[in-house]
Amino acid sequence: MVTITLKGREVPLLYTTWELKQIQEEIGPLGIAICKMTGRNPDDENDASMFADVDHLKSLAKMIRILGNAGLEETGGTPDLTDKKIMRAIRPDEIMEMSNICLECLLEGMRSEIPEKAEEGPVDVTLEKMQKKKEKES
Repeated sequence: MVTITLKGREVPLLYTTWELKQIQEEIGPLGIAICKMTGRNPDDENDASMFADVDHLKSLAKMIRILGNAGLEETGGTPDLTDKKIMRAIRPDEIMEMSNICLECLLEGMRSEIPEKAEEGPVDVTLEKMQKKKEKES
C-alpha cells in the first residue's frame, strides 16, 4: 500500500471505485482531476503554469484527503484528515512529491494482474495483448 507522511504521521492511501466516485464528485472526471492535482492545465497537459495556484493546491489536498481517509479507514485508523490539516502539513517544496505519491496510489489501484493462462475459463484478451507487447519490448 502506498503511504504518505504528514507531519511525521504515516498515512496509508487507498484507491478503489468508492474513491473514484468521490474524486469525480469533488474534483472532476479522473483525467481532469489528475491534471488539477499535478498543476497542469486540463486543456493542455503540457502547460504546467497552474502549478501551486489555488485550484492546484485545493485539488491536491482533496485528493490526499480522499485517498488518505480511505486508507486510514481500511487499516482501522481514524479517518480524520481535513484539507486544512493536509495543507498545513505540506511544505511548498513537497508539493510535487505529494502529487507523485497520489499518482502512485492511483496507479496501484488501477493495476490488475494477468493470471497464468488456464486450460479452462475466460481469458482477458486485452490484458493478454498488453502482456505480450510488454514482453516484446523487454
